[in-house]
Amino acid sequence: MPNISDLRFHIKSVKQTRQITNAMHMVSASRMRRALDGIQKNREYFYHALDIIVDIRHHTGDISHPYLTHRPGNKVAYIVVAGEKGLSGSYNHAVLSLADKVMADKNVVEVYTIGSVGSSHFLRRGITPDRHFERLAERPKLDQVRRLMTILIEKYDHGEIDELRLVFTRFINTLSREPMEQKLLPVELNDFKRGRPESDEDEAYDRSLILYDPSPMEVLGALIPQLLIGYVYGAIVHSYASENCSRMAAMENATRSADKMIEKLTQQYHSVRQLTITNELADIIGAANAANAARSVDTAYHPEENKK
Repeated sequence: MPNISDLRFHIKSVKQTRQITNAMHMVSASRMRRALDGIQKNREYFYHALDIIVDIRHHTGDISHPYLTHRPGNKVAYIVVAGEKGLSGSYNHAVLSLADKVMADKNVVEVYTIGSVGSSHFLRRGITPDRHFERLAERPKLDQVRRLMTILIEKYDHGEIDELRLVFTRFINTLSREPMEQKLLPVELNDFKRGRPESDEDEAYDRSLILYDPSPMEVLGALIPQLLIGYVYGAIVHSYASENCSRMAAMENATRSADKMIEKLTQQYHSVRQLTITNELADIIGAANAANAARSVDTAYHPEENKK
C-alpha cells in the first residue's frame, strides 16, 4: 500500500496535469471559434465562384477546357493537410490513414504537406515531401496558398502531373468531422458541391443576362485557378477547425479523467491517513496499557516500596 507522502505527491502531479489539459481545452475552443468564422467567410466566396463555373458550363454551349478534361496519364500529385501537433484525439490518425489508403493504388509523383505531423508521417514511411508548409493552418494566408496552387497548376499545364488531389478533414459540426479526398484537377463540379447547404443551391436571379468578356473560355481559364485557391484555403480552415475541435474534446476528456483520478486518490489518501492515525493510536494505547500492566506487576511484588 502506498504511503501518505507518495499519495500526496501523486495528487499534486495529477492536479498540475489537470491545469494544463484544462488550459489547452479553453485555448482550443477559442481557436475553433476563430476558424469557424473563417469557414463562413470562405463559403460565401467559394460557392459564388462555383455558381459562375456551373453557369458557364450549362448556358454557353459545349465548351472544352483543359481544366475540365480528363487526361489519359496517371501521374498524381497530392496535397495532405494534417495537424501541427498531437494531443488531438484521432484527428491526425484518421486523415493520415485515409491519405495512405488512397495513395496506395495510385502513381503518386509529388506530395505536398501542410502541417508538421503530416511531414513527419511521410518521412517515417520513406517519402520526402516535395514541399511542406508548417504553421500555415494556424494563421492561414491566402498569399501562401496562392503560391502553392500556382506551382501545382503550372505543373498541370506543362503535363508534369495529370491529376491533383487533396486530402483534408471537413468540419461538419462540433461533434462530427469527416476525413475526405477531393480531386482538384481536372475539375469535377459535382464533387465540389459536397457539404453545401441546400439553401445556397438555388439563387433567384436570371443567369441568362450574364455576359462573359472576352469569352467564356478565357473566363474559365482565369476563374478555375481562383476557385481552386479558395477551395484549398477553405480546406485548411476546415482542417484547423477540426483539429482544434478534436483537441478540445480530447482535453475535456483528459480533464474529466484527471478529476476522477484526483477524487479516487484523495479517498485513498484519507483512508491511508485514517489507518495510519488508527495504528498510531493503537500503538499509544498499547504502550499505555503495557506501562499500566508493568506498574501493576511492580506494585504486586514490591508493596513496601509503593507504600513509601
